[in-house]
Amino acid sequence: MRNSGRDEIKKLLQVAFREEVEAIGTSQWTTVYSRHRGADGNGGYFCALVDEKKVPDVMSRDSWDLMIGNGLPGFSQSYGGKKPVTKYHRFGGHDGIEPLVLVRSFHGLKADYIELLEEFRHLLNLYYDKHNDRYLRFDDSGGEEVVAEVSRDSVRIKTRPLRQFLGVRGMCLAVFFDSVAFSSAGVDDVAPAMREQSVTRPDLRYSFHIGDRTLGDRPFSRLLGKRLVTPLPIEECGIWPYEEKPKPHIEFIIGLDKDGKEVSHTCDPEKLANFFGKNAGAPHYLTPVVFRREVLRKYYDNPEKYEVDDGYLHCAGLWALRLDNHSEDRVTVFLGDLGQSLGHEEQLHWRSCNIPPLGDGKDISETTRRRAFDAEFADPTAPELVFKSALASFQEQWEKRFGWHLVRPVREEDIHVFKKLHVPTTKSMVEFEDQLLGLTKLLVDSLNDKEIAKALGGALPDEKSIAKLERFLMGKNYPSTKRDIDLLRLLQEGRSSIAAHRKGDSFKKVAEKLGLATQTPQDVFSTLLRGAIEMLEDLTAFFLAPAAE
Repeated sequence: MRNSGRDEIKKLLQVAFREEVEAIGTSQWTTVYSRHRGADGNGGYFCALVDEKKVPDVMSRDSWDLMIGNGLPGFSQSYGGKKPVTKYHRFGGHDGIEPLVLVRSFHGLKADYIELLEEFRHLLNLYYDKHNDRYLRFDDSGGEEVVAEVSRDSVRIKTRPLRQFLGVRGMCLAVFFDSVAFSSAGVDDVAPAMREQSVTRPDLRYSFHIGDRTLGDRPFSRLLGKRLVTPLPIEECGIWPYEEKPKPHIEFIIGLDKDGKEVSHTCDPEKLANFFGKNAGAPHYLTPVVFRREVLRKYYDNPEKYEVDDGYLHCAGLWALRLDNHSEDRVTVFLGDLGQSLGHEEQLHWRSCNIPPLGDGKDISETTRRRAFDAEFADPTAPELVFKSALASFQEQWEKRFGWHLVRPVREEDIHVFKKLHVPTTKSMVEFEDQLLGLTKLLVDSLNDKEIAKALGGALPDEKSIAKLERFLMGKNYPSTKRDIDLLRLLQEGRSSIAAHRKGDSFKKVAEKLGLATQTPQDVFSTLLRGAIEMLEDLTAFFLAPAAE
């Protein structure tokens, strides 16, 4: 028999669909609702939560125990006497059967849509990502997991969270299926024993039938039944008081021995010494641990979730890590803080950037030393931290003095530009270009063109923002006009020639002006930030000092 003939017989026997049914509840994802209709057949899945006591009854028949669209709250009436008895049912009178998927219909007045059972969503604290039609949950470290995906014709749920929910409820999930397949193979092409089949197992039941007459001039088969998904033990539900056992704390490099070999120690705070005699002989909680600056790249690249601040790294409202980010070539964190603030996965990320300490008191910046050990106030020293502070202060003071902003604050939609601005953590030109775009957006694109023109009594023909600012500053006799305008024009040139557009003939010239021919991207960007800081400080001193008019 030719391969095409074998394929048609397999199609009629629904071999692939039977394999799919066997895998329900055993693979990473479980389809709990779907529907399909095409030239080769039609069918779908649905499901219901089943009380464990009702499982034997449910698995005693092939037919579905809950139809699509059913299971919604409602009333029933019975007539046992003279008056009808009215009773309310949370799930439409299906005792021991509850819907997990609710298919809502509004009779064509509004579009139908699909919901997951509220209890399932609330118990697992799922967030609905409406842009992608999926439900997410977050771990204590801010990690994101897709738990369910919903579309018009399909719902699938990650199997482990589903079975965790079943464990909490003490219920099973019956996944119903009904599939009709068309084939060009004839009934006579299939052995008689294979034309009518049934399976009756505790976890799987179905009947299979090949039609003795055709539908639409083609032979067909039908597979009807249900597959049982069992709960996990409640101890594995991951919800208090049954949380999963914490993963072990990671060891970090804390020094070098006399032979130059790395010395590591766990960051578990319970195994570290403190100032009150705990774990005598063990490394102290405040032992400095040093990292390459690129450890922060992950967090700068995700400003929607993380924020690198002066002396702190925040992950939304989940956790915060104290750190020393005032040095341009490294980041230092106290050993105990790594274990106290970070989960296992985050610790692994930091361990990948861990380097031996320098020793001799060089691992902690002067700013952190004064703050942490001398209880003194200390301003930040890292260029990006100083710049952000100076820019925010300048914007606030200028608006308070003159009633308008010279440099407009970023809109909420662009706040990520401000948050992620930093000296590049590596020599990557991609990272440098991204930061150059951000700095230009904050200083050049944010110039208040309209208000500057108003202060000048009007703009000249074809006069751009930087030219307007130059004329404004010169009119006020600001002594550093040329220096600051040159900086803004350099940023604009850099953005146009290097970052925003394809690199043309001007690229080499601008790269040379920036200093990229002889300096690292980190050094170049640090220089640009220091120039911006100097500009903001001098503008503040000239225009906003108490004696300024």
